[in-house]
Amino acid sequence: MKNIFLVFLFISYLVINGQTVLLNQDFNSGDISSWSLIDADLGTPFTDSTVINLPSSFHLVEDYDSLNIGDSIMVANSWFNDTTTANNFLITPAVVFSNNGNYLNFEAKSVDGSYPEALQVYYSEYAEQDSLLSGKLVFDTVAVPNLWTHFEIKLDSVPQNIPLYFVFRHYSNDQFILALDNINIISNDLTNKERYLNPSFRVYPNPSNGIVNIDIKGTEKYIQVYNSLGKIVWNGNINRNQKLQLKKGVYMVKSNNDICKIIIK
Repeated sequence: MKNIFLVFLFISYLVINGQTVLLNQDFNSGDISSWSLIDADLGTPFTDSTVINLPSSFHLVEDYDSLNIGDSIMVANSWFNDTTTANNFLITPAVVFSNNGNYLNFEAKSVDGSYPEALQVYYSEYAEQDSLLSGKLVFDTVAVPNLWTHFEIKLDSVPQNIPLYFVFRHYSNDQFILALDNINIISNDLTNKERYLNPSFRVYPNPSNGIVNIDIKGTEKYIQVYNSLGKIVWNGNINRNQKLQLKKGVYMVKSNNDICKIIIK
């Protein structure tokens, strides 16, 4: 009976809250040909081995924190040989919205916590620099944390049925390196509203290409992960963070009365 209920719950989520993944980029393929880059500062990196090979805008590199080959991220430098302020743009392919329940997710970190990086996110109908900066600002911080941090932005009143570009603008002065990863845009995600009403845990990236993180807020919690047949594929107590690798499919993560749907592509 329990499995039947869970299968029914899955079907309800998928039918009623059938989310659409408009963009999902973890950069591991190495192909960013559909993305655009603008080096608006034209600064020259400081003569240090950590940044000398980061001369323009964003660069695709291996994740500094990972031991896995092919685990790639995007980074941008703000440590120049003069007083130039970084002005680097990473621009998504065009995205078209046709539903409500729209969210932008991404992960970011300052590579050195002593030198926090500044980051803005805009969207615009046009991918030129001036148009992007005249677009809608949806995120702004002058101090990205020094640990990988998942950000979720609810895109209220986003225009529909027209192509839009999202830009990640790095604008630090005399700092170090900004890193970005796991950028995705989800539409018609009505489950997202429910998931964060009582956020005892957080799952990201979602959707994922196979590896997800479960972060616990507060005290240790018992977590169960079910597949679409209602079968438990993982369970255990999590004190702070747990990384899981899952096969392609749809799953439910459950802790007491909190439930989160995750998609593995």
